[in-house]
Amino acid sequence: MRICTSWLEEWLGEPLDSERLAEALTMAGLEVEGIRPVCAPVSGLVVGQVRSVQPHPNADRLKLCEVDAGCAELLPVVCGAPNVYKRMHAPFAPVGARVGDLEINEIEIRGETSRGMLCSAAELGLGEDAAGILDLGGGVAAGTDLAEYLELDDAALDLDLTPNRADCFSVLGVARELAAIRGGVLQALPKSTVAVDLDETFAVEV
Repeated sequence: MRICTSWLEEWLGEPLDSERLAEALTMAGLEVEGIRPVCAPVSGLVVGQVRSVQPHPNADRLKLCEVDAGCAELLPVVCGAPNVYKRMHAPFAPVGARVGDLEINEIEIRGETSRGMLCSAAELGLGEDAAGILDLGGGVAAGTDLAEYLELDDAALDLDLTPNRADCFSVLGVARELAAIRGGVLQALPKSTVAVDLDETFAVEV
């Protein structure tokens, strides 16, 4: 089972060191097989908003985009993703940013300047979809630090749980175990409610 350190921090109400956390869990019988970052190593990425999308004049499968990265000017970006659209919020790597081992530079693609890269989930190590740009939805300002917004500065623990520890097959279960190990107390997380209005009724037969 894979569990993020930040989830456990919410329940325990304190910052946790991943290495010490893994050692404590393993000594308690919950073997930690490994620790991995939740995404690929990235730096300098922000939330970008696509302000315009036009066909590339020299390539049928490419598009010319203007991206608002929170700076004074819109940045020209050549993009080959089929799902890019106007007003889309997406992970954006401007010139100088790093995505894994790749450093973003200003380049020319088929005669058009590109000053950054719109990123897919696969490029960030957040999923396997490499065909399209990761759509972040709305509600976030262009230029917002991506690592902070998506909480990418986090680590995931790979737990090798045995069948007799079914009580730890959840975040709450592992947090409860940690609280017992450390002599702490679980935090009461805020409860959320969802109101649903139904316009019609239907019969249920048991």
